[in-house]
Amino acid sequence: MNTSALWQAFQQTIMPHCAFCGLSRIAGYPLCTQCHEALPWLQPEQNLPLNGCPASLSAFVYQAPISNLLLGIKFGKNLRELATLGELTATGILPQLEKVPDAILPVPLHNARLHKRGFNQALELARPLAKQLGIPLLTRTITRNKATLPQTELNAKQRQHNLQQAFQLNIPTPYRHIAIFDDVITTGATARELAALLLANGVEHVEIWSCARTIFTPQTHD
Repeated sequence: MNTSALWQAFQQTIMPHCAFCGLSRIAGYPLCTQCHEALPWLQPEQNLPLNGCPASLSAFVYQAPISNLLLGIKFGKNLRELATLGELTATGILPQLEKVPDAILPVPLHNARLHKRGFNQALELARPLAKQLGIPLLTRTITRNKATLPQTELNAKQRQHNLQQAFQLNIPTPYRHIAIFDDVITTGATARELAALLLANGVEHVEIWSCARTIFTPQTHD
């Protein structure tokens, strides 16, 4: 069963209750008003440019409860929460769009990690966005042919080195405007590597989208 079907089943099972607290939810939406307002939605002034990256859009600041949800989904394989978070991500990103891209490219996983985890979190989170925008998800265009170390274990310089030649273009893309989608953007190293590969192969405009992004303060950035 794909994520869309899981989400529909989820709605039918718990309707009309909030996915987080169980109280009455907003009609046609997975959360109640209180839970919706309590989420760390990314504010316009927080959407700062990423070094060396094209334009970026994110739904949330990477902090609780979103950070807890993402980690729980990644290591606990909770597809019900994954479907909910995908819908919330779409809610946060869609109002920010100035122009709809031709396609969305979820950051690919190496086959070994995909087999171990059972799903690509970036792909599943991007499904509601692609569906609502009516654009394709590119799942075969680029593969991750290098089993890199987890980025969370590395500093900024190590992250960039870790990703060198990690991705390979398999199919020339006819699309000229592509949004790269990742679950979390921290330093932007993964996004930069993918964007460079796309731009070197005929794509004219690349954006970086994510469910959440880390907001560095001057103290933590150093």
